[in-house]
Amino acid sequence: MLKKNRDGKIMRKHGRIKNLDNFLKKFIEPLESVNLITPGAIKVGKGTGEVLKVRWGREVIQGAGNIIVGCKLNASSGNLNQEIYIATSEPEQIKKIIDEQNQ
Repeated sequence: MLKKNRDGKIMRKHGRIKNLDNFLKKFIEPLESVNLITPGAIKVGKGTGEVLKVRWGREVIQGAGNIIVGCKLNASSGNLNQEIYIATSEPEQIKKIIDEQNQ
């Protein structure tokens, strides 16, 4: 079923920084445990360069039962920063991919 504001599992609510779409489609979207990828608003920072850097943020925990419902990543390219929320049942799988890409 095609959703109006989605491209596959990626929400189209905000723009994305340079090369972020390619990274998400290649490494994160194919994972079966990922239900939804929601990039946040782009913010201007103080960085330099044009290389995309994606870093692990944290696990997202919901409710008093401490149920893990996803994770957050931080991406930067040049002086632009963007937070990405990923709804997943296996955030450790995402963390492993990020660690491998940052080596």
